[in-house]
Amino acid sequence: MRPPFRDGKVHVCREMCKTCVFRPGNLMDLVPGRLEQMIEGAVRNESSIICHATLTGDRAVCRGFFDRHKTQPLQLAERLGYLQEINPEDQSGQAR
Repeated sequence: MRPPFRDGKVHVCREMCKTCVFRPGNLMDLVPGRLEQMIEGAVRNESSIICHATLTGDRAVCRGFFDRHKTQPLQLAERLGYLQEINPEDQSGQAR
């Protein structure tokens, strides 16, 4: 299990995983307000949300978060060419 910043790159999911918390319908059964708390914390800390499909493998930034809430470090990584897109299903060994 490695962090999303590794090998000199910030790893970001190429697309939202099948059960992304940013998809309609609360596919992960989050308690009301939890997603907003996660977003608020990540934005406040100039951080990101890790894709849950990558938690058991090499971690990557959630595509849903990246597309909606580019924090300053994510913007810098993108502008400087330090992003590496990955397939979320390939990181955990199982499709999610």
